[in-house]
Amino acid sequence: MKKKKTAPHDTRNWNRYQFFGIAAVSAQKEDTIHKTTIANISLSGLGVYSATPIGKDRKAMITISFVDRDGKMRKDTAAGKVDWQRKFSDIYLIGILFDEELNMLNQPRVLEHISWLIDTYHWPQPYKDKRIAML
Repeated sequence: MKKKKTAPHDTRNWNRYQFFGIAAVSAQKEDTIHKTTIANISLSGLGVYSATPIGKDRKAMITISFVDRDGKMRKDTAAGKVDWQRKFSDIYLIGILFDEELNMLNQPRVLEHISWLIDTYHWPQPYKDKRIAML
């Protein structure tokens, strides 16, 4: 008996946001820094485009760089793990899960910018659960 395919089910608890910036990703036990372009960000992870593969399940340090609303270059860092990686034409689409959610203590500049984006563009709050409003 053939098993019926089910439609994909989104199990994410956080909304993702368009985020223009770059991320320097250095995989653990590797001297290479992968320069990537950020596709989207949430409180729990980052979607990036990379010219080189990083490797699924690799631990990484990520430096997120972006231009804030005042035109200043800002940076914050986070630790994470490559959750998935897919080759698409000549680039790699990569999903990175942060070891802990972004927070004001460790990533104040990124969170301030996300908060500004949410307010400016009337995007939904970070958590998909409407009972929780963080920013």
